[in-house]
Order: sequence, then C-alpha cells, then structure tokens
Amino acid sequence: MSLRQNVVWFFTFFLLLHLPHKLTSENPCIYKLNGKGVIDLTSVGRIDGTPGWKRITPEKTDGHVYSYNPCHSFTETACIDVAGCQVYATDEKVAYSLGPQSSVQWKTTSGQDIPTLVYISDEKRSLSVDLRCLNSGESDKLEVHGHDLVTGLYTMTLSSKCACWDGCKDSSKPKGLSGGTLVIILFMVLVVIYLVAFMSYNKFRRQATGINIFPHRTFWTSLLGYSVDGVIFVFRKVTCKSIGYNTVP
Repeated sequence: MSLRQNVVWFFTFFLLLHLPHKLTSENPCIYKLNGKGVIDLTSVGRIDGTPGWKRITPEKTDGHVYSYNPCHSFTETACIDVAGCQVYATDEKVAYSLGPQSSVQWKTTSGQDIPTLVYISDEKRSLSVDLRCLNSGESDKLEVHGHDLVTGLYTMTLSSKCACWDGCKDSSKPKGLSGGTLVIILFMVLVVIYLVAFMSYNKFRRQATGINIFPHRTFWTSLLGYSVDGVIFVFRKVTCKSIGYNTVP
C-alpha cells in the first residue's frame, strides 16, 4: 500500500473513531437550551473524588444508603468513577454503581420546565435525578426517593440555585489556564523553536535562500496534500460517492 493510501486510511480511522463520541456524548455539568438559558452544575458537589452527598437514607427504607455527586466522578468502596452509588447499609463493601458521569442524558418531557439527569449503569440499574430550582441563599440538598424493583430505576431530587436557568451560568468559567491551553502553548513554543533552529541552520550553514530555508519543505507539502486527500476521501465515503486512487509514482 502506498504512502498516500496509508495517510488517507489513518485520517479515515481517526475520524471514524472520534466523531461518534463527539456527536453522541453529553456534558454531565452543563445543559444549554435556546430561549431558556444554561443550567450549570459545575460548582455543585465536590471535585476531590468524593461524593457531595454521602450515605443518604432513602424516603422508603430499603436496607441501603445512597451517594451522589453531580458533574464530577467519585469513588466509594466498590463504586469506581461513578455519579451515583448504592451501598448496603450494614456492609459498605457491598456497593453498586448507579451509572458513570459519561452515561448522562439530559431528559425533558412536555410541560417540564427543568430537565432531568439520567445515568445508566452496566449493572442493569439507572438513576434519574430531577432538578429543582432554589432561590439564591438556600442551601443545596438531595432527596433520595427509592427505587423500582422491576425496572431498576432509582430516583432522586437535587435542589440548587444552579438548577435554575442561568442560576450559575458563570461557575464553569476557568479561573486559570486549563491543561489543554497549556498543551497548546507548549506546542506553539516548540513549533517556533523548530522553525527558528532549522531555518537558521539552512540559511547560514547550507547557504539556502528563499523558500528553501523552510525546514523539511517537501515533507510538509506532501503531508498537506495527503491531509486534503484524507478529508476528500471521508467526505466521499459519507456521501456514498465513488472513490478511487491514482498510483503514486
């Protein structure tokens, strides 16, 4: 297989691997709705890996206690990186996940002003958390209602001012440089160093002039062409148009 085909298939594989996740995943912290505003739960709960509400007894006692943390994952006994956890009241080693943060879905029904958070667990359990808007100044609280033995649905209600539309819309604004920003800055610095070092070498050591002082010019020109071919290939694949390759000399 030619170099051009290898590059095209690489880009195709990368896009097919990442696009489905980008299109289907939902943010466990923030929900935006045109005409309504933003519900931002970023500042609700804890960010240290522990639950904001721990070992809460349900309204209907069932021999278990429940923990929950919106937005950020936590770990408790056998529940690893979860949004909710069911723990046996007399033996904390017996615990079941009620779903990870990555499984979240924001559900709305007709006549419902505020969405409901739904988490799905691999253990045939699901957690539904209704949101209730509180006035500013009232403390956040969690109510655990119980679960349905037939459907495996566990229900809770989270009350917070952040559950109101635009109640905490600024809470997710970064207070410093994020990890992604630092990586981009580092990458740009390395690019500048790369260009300056090789252009200086080509100009003063190899006595190159004009466009020839640009480092590895042939490689980058070819890579750009391969990238364009990859995008065109994926586009034609998605639109079911005929595709083909010319032999690279």
